[in-house]
Amino acid sequence: MPDEGYINDNDQFSEMGGLTFRGVRDESDYPLLLEINQSSRRADKNDESVSLEDIAHALAHMDGLTPAQGVLIASLADVPAVAIGYSRLGWYTSRPDTRLYYQISFLRQEYRDRDFWQTMVQQNERRLREIAEEHPAVPHRFFQAWAGDKQLDWIAVLASTGYQVVRRFNNMLYQLGEAPNIPVPDGFEIRPVKPEHMHSIWEAQKEMNAGIFENVAEDWLEEKYPAWLENPANNPRFWQVAWDGDQLAGMVLAHIDDEERKHGYTEHIYVRPRWRQRRLASALIARSLQVLKAHGALEAELGVDAENESGAFNLYQKMGYTTFSIDTWFRKPMV
Repeated sequence: MPDEGYINDNDQFSEMGGLTFRGVRDESDYPLLLEINQSSRRADKNDESVSLEDIAHALAHMDGLTPAQGVLIASLADVPAVAIGYSRLGWYTSRPDTRLYYQISFLRQEYRDRDFWQTMVQQNERRLREIAEEHPAVPHRFFQAWAGDKQLDWIAVLASTGYQVVRRFNNMLYQLGEAPNIPVPDGFEIRPVKPEHMHSIWEAQKEMNAGIFENVAEDWLEEKYPAWLENPANNPRFWQVAWDGDQLAGMVLAHIDDEERKHGYTEHIYVRPRWRQRRLASALIARSLQVLKAHGALEAELGVDAENESGAFNLYQKMGYTTFSIDTWFRKPMV
């Protein structure tokens, strides 16, 4: 994270390619960010809703930066009062030898027929290089960005500025007309999650994330455990955790995110290496789907790396999940 010597004067305007850039001053800028965000989503035909609370939450949980340091608002150079887009920046360590510097960017629909987005990317990279200079050296540093399959304009911008596809993730859905019934293999016991189990579940999640493509190492530092424990999203009400004696063997951390939509999730599906190839994952997923259905869910969602070496994507297909959208990871070497 940048040290306290890192300075960003958010009233200091910089100009590039017909745009000026400034940082977020304070929460009074949040309605402007929301307006730009909503306009950008409409341009992408993305009907996902976003609220002022969502903006505030995202800016309160930035990776290693404050909103003043890590948000760039783009305005027309000749009409500075007209803000046309903004980007949110961050960074994280994915592997001990690899650090990723990312941008999430939004641009109003009516300004997409010019090269403004490419200019925003250039300014984002300039700022990210400044941030990287404050960090210890690592062998590999990359710029990173993401795109959903509806973000055709953003995908074109990334391609035109040198970003390449490095991974695709399938978002999959199971329609809960019928939940599968797969018995738990012999030797395992499913137990209700108690407070004394939580740290073992944390450790299993940490172990799981260490082996996946999109790992964020900073999320799994031991000092982050209290915050993880207090996060209301980590509610074990629907979790299915299998034990072999006193050893956690596997888990599915299911939850219902939106009770009005009756939309559930089967997430953090993980069987530890010692207990694989015994159909434990299938049994835990089946139990999760049964529990979600019993509590009113009509569908269950998960996301999976299409290149996951464990064969998870094929397993989910066999169980009846179908892909409804694909997210793509883009990277560009930081040189």
